[in-house]
Amino acid sequence: MYQEQRLNAIMENISKRGEISVVEAMKIFKVSRDTIRRDFTILSEKKLAKRTHGGLVAYENNADILSFNERLLEMSKEKINIAKKAEKYIVDGGIYFFDVSTTVLALAQMIDENKKITVYSHSLDLAILFSNKKNIDFHLIGGKFYFKNRFYFSLNEAELLKGIKFTVGLFGAAGIKDGEVSFEDEEDVFIKRIALAQSTRKFLLAQSTKENMSSTYILGKLEDFDQFISEEN
Repeated sequence: MYQEQRLNAIMENISKRGEISVVEAMKIFKVSRDTIRRDFTILSEKKLAKRTHGGLVAYENNADILSFNERLLEMSKEKINIAKKAEKYIVDGGIYFFDVSTTVLALAQMIDENKKITVYSHSLDLAILFSNKKNIDFHLIGGKFYFKNRFYFSLNEAELLKGIKFTVGLFGAAGIKDGEVSFEDEEDVFIKRIALAQSTRKFLLAQSTKENMSSTYILGKLEDFDQFISEEN
């Protein structure tokens, strides 16, 4: 098992049980104490879990993760307005792809915790948020963690999306210029392209300020989406 696979499995274990010890991890993954300690150090330094004597535990609440809390406070009126418009597309029984996006995160905050849906995403922030909503079947697309934009990527994990048909795909944007939707990270766009192709309905959620801005990697054109939802439309 590669390290990134093991790190993802450790996080899955913590999300289910709330904690994992060094000894337990050694037995599960059949690796040395030093290997597990290095894994735990990585997860702790990235603030994905809290280091304790002899193991790792889940954060008790979202306030423990400052950067996540800050992102929630960043929610502008425009983003909240966009999220409210998109909320009607979230229905019981649906299978959804949620992008790495603060606007999509704003939508996720609004979802009734009693709503029974399935969500796939590579977003750390969404994983934290949905961990408190027991009726939502959340699947984290794992892999290497990209700290700046807070997402995971693994080629093998991304390829698994080709076997899933999403009811709705909800996407953000770093830039929208000349009819093209762009983002900063190539790995992020790789996952989005697969999810876009696998979505029955595709919605772009972005503020109008993103128009006439551009980033490095192109996801697709505006016409690839069924609807562009901004605060102005």
